[in-house]
Amino acid sequence: MHDLFGKGKLPLVAVLVLPFFVGVAYAAWNYVPNTQNLAALTEAQIQSVLSLLSAFGLDKTLLQNVEVSLRDGTPSSVATSTETTPPPKDSEGAPVGVPVPVSEIAPISGNSLIVSVSPTPAAGYVPVGTTYVHVASFVFDASGSSEDISFSSLKFLYTDNALFDPYNCAIFSGPEEFMTRYTKNYFNSDWVHPTGTGDYTFVLTTPFVVSKGTTRVAEIRCTTNLQATKGTGSFSWGLSEENGKATFTGVGAVSKEIITPKAVPSAGNVMTFNS
Repeated sequence: MHDLFGKGKLPLVAVLVLPFFVGVAYAAWNYVPNTQNLAALTEAQIQSVLSLLSAFGLDKTLLQNVEVSLRDGTPSSVATSTETTPPPKDSEGAPVGVPVPVSEIAPISGNSLIVSVSPTPAAGYVPVGTTYVHVASFVFDASGSSEDISFSSLKFLYTDNALFDPYNCAIFSGPEEFMTRYTKNYFNSDWVHPTGTGDYTFVLTTPFVVSKGTTRVAEIRCTTNLQATKGTGSFSWGLSEENGKATFTGVGAVSKEIITPKAVPSAGNVMTFNS
C-alpha cells in the first residue's frame, strides 16, 4: 500500500479516483437530498472528500454545495436576496396601496357641523319684567357629522338698540338647562348680562352635546327689565362668524379634535319692548 501512494505513483492514484469525485461533485450540484443514503457518512469521511476535492482545485462554490449535500442539506446556486422592493408612489410621493393609519385620517366632523339662527321665536314683542323669556334659538345641524360633538361654551352676537338691556341670559334646550340656575340672588353673576353690541360667551356647567346625524336647538332665555317699557327700544341675539366659521369651538367625542362649526351669520330676530 505504501508503494501505491509513493511519490512517483500519486498521479496514477489521482487518475483512478478523480472520476469518482468528479461524479460526486456533479451529483452534488444536481442533488436531491436522500437522508437514508447520506446518514452513513461520518464527519471524517466528509472532511476527506472535501480535502481531496480542494486539492484538485475544485471551484469554491461547487465545493460548498458538495459539503451541503454531504451534510444532508440543499445546495444553492443562486443567492437569496433579503432586500424588499419599495411600494410604488403616486404623483405626491405617497405610497400606493399602503393603508393609511386611522390616526392620520383627518376628521370630517368640523366641516359637517353647521350652526344657524332659528326662525323661531320670530321677531316680535317681549313682555317687560319677566324671567326666562325665550328671545333666540340656534340650530346645530350635525346630520353629516361622523361623531358626537361637545361644547363647554357658546358665543353669540348681541345687537343693542335698547335703553334697558335684558339680563340673566342663559342657555337652554327645551327643559334642559346648561348653566347653573341662581337660587339666592336675583342677579346671577355666572350668567350673561349684555350691555352693548358684541359677542358674549356663555360658559356652560353642563356640556351641550350634539349627537352625530342629528340636529339640536340651543335657546337663549333672559329676564327683561321692569323699566323696558314701550318705546325703550329693541335687541336681538344672532350669530357672528370669522372666515365662514363660528367664533366658538367644540370637541369631537371620538377624535378629541378641536372642531370649529361652519356658521350662517345673522343679526337674529329683533325683539321689541312693548308694555
